[in-house]
Amino acid sequence: MVQPKFPGLVAYRRFPAALAAALLLASCGGGGEGKGGGPGGPGGKRPPQLVSAQAAGTEEFAPTLIALGTVTPRQSVAVRPRADGEILSIGFREGDFVRAGQVLFRLDTRTALANVRQAEAELKGAVAAERRATLDYERAEALVGKGFVSAAARDLARANAYSARSAIETARAQLEAAKVQLSFLTITAPISGRTGELGFRVGANVRAGEATALVTINQLSPIHVRFLVPATDIQAARRVLAGGGRVEVREQGAASGSPPLASGKLVFLDNNVDPGNGAVAARAEFENGGDLLWPGAILNVALPLGAPSPMIALPESAVQTGRDAPFVWTVASGGKVAMRNVQVAGRYAGKVYLAGGVQPGEQVIVDTLAKIKEGDAVKVKPISGAAPVTAVQAPAAAGNAG
Repeated sequence: MVQPKFPGLVAYRRFPAALAAALLLASCGGGGEGKGGGPGGPGGKRPPQLVSAQAAGTEEFAPTLIALGTVTPRQSVAVRPRADGEILSIGFREGDFVRAGQVLFRLDTRTALANVRQAEAELKGAVAAERRATLDYERAEALVGKGFVSAAARDLARANAYSARSAIETARAQLEAAKVQLSFLTITAPISGRTGELGFRVGANVRAGEATALVTINQLSPIHVRFLVPATDIQAARRVLAGGGRVEVREQGAASGSPPLASGKLVFLDNNVDPGNGAVAARAEFENGGDLLWPGAILNVALPLGAPSPMIALPESAVQTGRDAPFVWTVASGGKVAMRNVQVAGRYAGKVYLAGGVQPGEQVIVDTLAKIKEGDAVKVKPISGAAPVTAVQAPAAAGNAG
């Protein structure tokens, strides 16, 4: 046998072949692992996902209608002149609170005063003429019996006396009309409330029935908030109205569970359902001390529709939005995930209250970042500070429907 000239080279060529075989065996899952490969390899089972979950507990909660409401004044009066004239003075500043009867504007009264004086003079003249006509009639009545005055002359004197009396009544009416016109030149507040922007300034000539108001006054206390009650809640709202139920309003975007901006009462439900939206117009009244509610503002209205009752309470992160209904992920005793459709009765202070779908004590996943599907195996990690299943009294009137 001929020895190779370079024995080390032969050994080097053989070694890569053996190494390649070993690597191929390893890549095929050699070493007794089987065709499926090791954990995490192709075809292997995914390890249980670590999720946060907590046991469903119950709290007292009142079903509550949440709706958008518009603040409207109880009364709003556009003040307009009822007589022509030049504005001589204005007795308030824009935005001031005024009381009913307070003088707002004074117009030029010179022409109106002259008309009053003329009417007074005409009344005096009519009274004097009536006295003369009455004396003439009395004299004719006395002389007709003596034959000095004819009956026709007496009748004429009597007619003149009656006409003179009518002239007095006409003159009195004209005087009253002149005084009324004069009174129109001093414009007072018809209601108590807060004034808006002026439509005219001092020196402006205004006419009776101007299209532009001199100023608008809004009554702010009490004040109203108007909102809609869905057809499904009409009967419950009627019971609230009959019982003088309370209503709360909060600013839009206010944190759930924050104190209400104001508390009032339901005072009106319309008697017709709007066919366009299937809802009934409602109105709540608020005392509005400090003018916290301002006309035109859009607020969240909370109207409790029933007495508090025990309901499942979960963090908002636990309830997901499904195609057909809200749902939660529950964890069975074997660590398998199951989806449950739920009925949301309301929301308050970061919690969702359920009227059905979950039983007390069931484990519910609250991890919003978990990527899970029906039947997945999960491992539950404890939530720091999570309370066990308890019954906690929640403010009943602060729910949030839907």
